[in-house]
Amino acid sequence: MFEPSRPGELVETAAPRITLRNAFAHPYDSAIAAARTCYASRLIVPEEITDKQRLNIGAATFYSGHHTVYQHAHFEFGLENVSRQFVWSFLHAHPFYNSEQQSQRYVRLDRAQAYIPPSSLFFNDTHRASYEQAIARAWNSYRELSLLLVNEARVILSDIWHIGPMSHLKRLQKIERAAEKRAIEISRYVLPVAAFTTMVHTISGIVLHRLWRMSAASDTPSESRAIIGEMVAQVRAVDPQFFERFGTEPLEERPEWKEAAPNTHAGEDFAHEFDNKLAGKTSKLLDYSPNAPPRNGRSLPRRCRPNGTPMS
Repeated sequence: MFEPSRPGELVETAAPRITLRNAFAHPYDSAIAAARTCYASRLIVPEEITDKQRLNIGAATFYSGHHTVYQHAHFEFGLENVSRQFVWSFLHAHPFYNSEQQSQRYVRLDRAQAYIPPSSLFFNDTHRASYEQAIARAWNSYRELSLLLVNEARVILSDIWHIGPMSHLKRLQKIERAAEKRAIEISRYVLPVAAFTTMVHTISGIVLHRLWRMSAASDTPSESRAIIGEMVAQVRAVDPQFFERFGTEPLEERPEWKEAAPNTHAGEDFAHEFDNKLAGKTSKLLDYSPNAPPRNGRSLPRRCRPNGTPMS
């Protein structure tokens, strides 16, 4: 059964746990062998690759953008104690992956476990306290909503399945399990995006290179740095050459950010100009569809123009 809310509950957190579950035995040599096969009269195997070929062909393919040879090698990772925000905004924002993630629809989350950013100039003890209170409050809402919904779901399902005084115990137990499932399926929407998740994530070697390059420039940088950094470290333990041959490092900023605006105060000037146009309001309607109500399947009120204003 569901537990009631817990006032003053502490939020549990932990460092991300990364496991390299499966990997190619020789990912770098496999890539070079694949590149050599393009220009050979037979299939080249990784055991044939020499150090000279690793140096010359590796650099020639990687720096010329012929990255498909590094896409053959795949790495299967187990990720624990990672936030859903990181998964959604970073891992799943890049194409070419395969993920199997712990489902909030089917797994009841009894404990408040979430990512807490490290202390910094922009995240001090006061911020941390407010942050943890918000997470704890969300988890309490999750429990309270689950308690409310499970009763409603039980009544509805009992009616659908024609449960009566003579119904078998196993049938009643089945109803109870189904009601709990429906309750958490809806209640999960109040959980924070910082909530921890567990997953299996499989990517190719070139995608891992790209994640490594973008780990400091995209969303959730502190968390992505830690997780992707550990993923890269574990691949290096299997085959140091796969990263060390090229010396790539995370981008601190994207190339399009390097061009400084002519006016360093352009953002502030635009904000002031926009606020003045709002004339004290918090938002402004820029555009709308005149025939939106009919398109949504609704009929217009009598004696109204297409934009909804009454006729004189």
